[in-house]
Amino acid sequence: MKRRGILVVGVMLTFISIFQACKSEEITTVETATITALTCSSATFSATATSGASYTATASVPYTGGNGVAYEAGTAVASTGVTGLTATLSAGTLATGSGNASFVITGTPTSAGTATFAISLGGQSCTLSLPVAVSKSSISTLICTLAPATGTNGTAYTGTVTMAYTDGNGGTYDVSTATSTGVEGLTATVAAGTLTNGAGNLTYTISGTPTSSGTATFNLSLGGQSCTVTLAIAVGTTSTTTAAKDTVVIAYSGTSATVNNPYQSSGVSVSVSGADVTVTSTNTTKEIVYLLSGTASKGSFKIYSEYRYNITLKGVSITNSAGPAINSQSSKKGTINILAGTSNTLIDGATYATSKEDQKGTFFSEGQLSFMGTGTLNVTGNNKHAIVADDYIAVSEATIVVKSAIKDGIHANDYFLMDNGTLTVTSSSDGIVAEEGYVTINGGTITVNSVDDGIAAPYEGTDATITPYVLVKGGKLAVTTTGDKGNAIKSESYTTIGTSESVTLTVSGKGSKGIKTGGDFTLTAGTVKITTSGAAYYDTEDSDIAAPAGINCDKNLAIKGGNLTITSTGSGAKGITVDGTATVSGGTTNISATGTKFTYNSTNTSEAKGIKSDGAFTMNNGELNIAATDDGIKSETSITVNDGTLNITKSTEGIESKIITFAGGITNVTSSNDGINASMGTVSGGTESNDGSHIYIKGGILIVTGSDAIDSNGNITITGGTAIVGGPTNQPEEGIDINGNFLVNGGFLIAGGSNARMTKAMTATSTQVSMYLTSSTQLAASSVLHIEDASGKEMLTFKPKNANYYFHFSNPSLTKNTQYKIYFGGSYTGGSFVGSSSGWGLYTGGTYSNAGGTLKSSPTTSGTNTVNTISF
Repeated sequence: MKRRGILVVGVMLTFISIFQACKSEEITTVETATITALTCSSATFSATATSGASYTATASVPYTGGNGVAYEAGTAVASTGVTGLTATLSAGTLATGSGNASFVITGTPTSAGTATFAISLGGQSCTLSLPVAVSKSSISTLICTLAPATGTNGTAYTGTVTMAYTDGNGGTYDVSTATSTGVEGLTATVAAGTLTNGAGNLTYTISGTPTSSGTATFNLSLGGQSCTVTLAIAVGTTSTTTAAKDTVVIAYSGTSATVNNPYQSSGVSVSVSGADVTVTSTNTTKEIVYLLSGTASKGSFKIYSEYRYNITLKGVSITNSAGPAINSQSSKKGTINILAGTSNTLIDGATYATSKEDQKGTFFSEGQLSFMGTGTLNVTGNNKHAIVADDYIAVSEATIVVKSAIKDGIHANDYFLMDNGTLTVTSSSDGIVAEEGYVTINGGTITVNSVDDGIAAPYEGTDATITPYVLVKGGKLAVTTTGDKGNAIKSESYTTIGTSESVTLTVSGKGSKGIKTGGDFTLTAGTVKITTSGAAYYDTEDSDIAAPAGINCDKNLAIKGGNLTITSTGSGAKGITVDGTATVSGGTTNISATGTKFTYNSTNTSEAKGIKSDGAFTMNNGELNIAATDDGIKSETSITVNDGTLNITKSTEGIESKIITFAGGITNVTSSNDGINASMGTVSGGTESNDGSHIYIKGGILIVTGSDAIDSNGNITITGGTAIVGGPTNQPEEGIDINGNFLVNGGFLIAGGSNARMTKAMTATSTQVSMYLTSSTQLAASSVLHIEDASGKEMLTFKPKNANYYFHFSNPSLTKNTQYKIYFGGSYTGGSFVGSSSGWGLYTGGTYSNAGGTLKSSPTTSGTNTVNTISF
């Protein structure tokens, strides 16, 4: 038995020894991939790189001394020199000897120059250098569009997306490619081409096979502008729903949250306390997606990140009673993707827990916020602002609803930009504000209900690099403000509106303005409707009257197109007030300023005026209609009408300035006092001496009626055009009241007025033959004044606005030493009134009959003098 046992033991020991020997031999056969040299200087690239253009390419890097062993994919290596790119080694197998390794380079180079990557393979390293060319292309805006058709996980996909751009410089651009994040496996590529000069389109082709379901995100850059496009990837019929490998999934459930973090070993740490989730990311190579879903009744999401990141909202609802619902302490760009078909809710607490960190609102970020996606985000700000960033805020699409905010609805430290989507804001302070920057709206729909300013760029600091403007290039706006001195749109620099859609501004607070701009205001397109109903009041802080206005412009105003309607009903309210010049050169403008006069004391009053400008007012074209309780148009400098149609249908004084010129167009003025009033304003209540003011009538058609239809405290000079004047019946007012010279050197003039003792004939030095007619009996308003020459040729047929006694008449056809016939009464058939005046004026195009008329005089004009005074 012993011998047998010893034999068995020996056999077993021999077997074990053989097995161990075999195992040792097996272990020694596993080899590490090695090479003897990696030659970066001989690398080739599958595409050229251009500054500011998204880039995806493969670098083929030669090596020698390969040992034929397989190697895994490497980690991303960030570029230096020119930043914005990463190079990642693709998995492969070394050749035995010489071969090439592939490195995938992706990103957007931030500048021209050389991007360098410290790469390694098989125990060898070198510096890979990628030349980045200077971009020859430049655009001002790249407008994000909605995502193309949905793809399917695991199924090859091909589609296109076309995006519009503006202000192209006509430069060429190379092929540009961006790889997808979130769901990987796809690329978006635009072929090389040439930009148009101005507006154009870029078409990207999206292709590849999605590696998972979810959202594929493409960050596209070209010509110095960037845009984010998303593509929804559905679950395949044979696959299960899995998160993309670069997505951190966070699911909330009441007072708890679960996390799936594939980046735990790659610099991303996620801590959870109840439903409070905190992310700390030191990863600087990839834009990681944080997918939030579920409901947190008492929770939050907080992130620290050293690299740009993506927060994808997938039907998440977060309520934090002690602070922000989402709190980004990262200074990097956060892309907020609101998934299609989802509704998301963020609510903060009325009071916040004490913190040394900024936490200024429900959704707070130290860095930039860029909203995209086609879902809905609802935000309630119970403590301060609703959405706030210490950098810029951009909305490329999505539906964002600020249900309420104790302070501002949207508050950006730098600029606010909106390209598309729907934004609705209800706030107790400002609606949308860019604290130290500008507001640009390129598209979408914005609705604001605020107490203070609706949309504002209020910076008043000394940094000359900041231009706090508001630019509306597209989109539809509706803004309502209710607070005292609130402004629907406010900028400390210029405000420009050029949208093809509607802009509706409604303000009701005392001293409020529809548009308040510290610089120029320009309207080029759009349908703009401004309604003010607040009253003027005395602001003790400013020691001045704060008067409401449709538009208040501290510099120059230019209306070049569009359709503008201003309705101001509060006491002392103005249609438009301008500190600089005001120019109308197109479009249609309607102004109604019908409030009562506001009086603080005898020296502080505010009247409802249509347009008031400190600088020159000029009308070059377009249509302007004004109804005002006080002045229709008043300028402290001058008023000039070169062309267009100007109708003042109601006023106390229609047009008032120091120098008034009519050179073209059609002007029709109705007033209860002076229709046209030229005055230097040096003597309160006016003066009977020549104060140097002047009215020039050089061209066009002027139709005016008032108690003093035309009143110049200085001079009147007529050299062209047609002037039709309807003065009063009774003294002391006149049709034309003149202190200085009244020269008629051309043009057509007919003016009717009362028999006031102050009425004067034209100045004797006038060069065109004229008549000053005085009648002892009045011409009824239902009758006509007709003048013809001895052969019966019509010189004038005039129906007065009121019953008149005195008339000023001049016609280029009048000649010296010629007999004429003057009739009161008769009839006129056919024809119409010159300038389309209503119910009275100068007849043209018809036939006069003296049947029933009275021949009042048959005078012969002077053979030497141009001015003929004729009494009957």
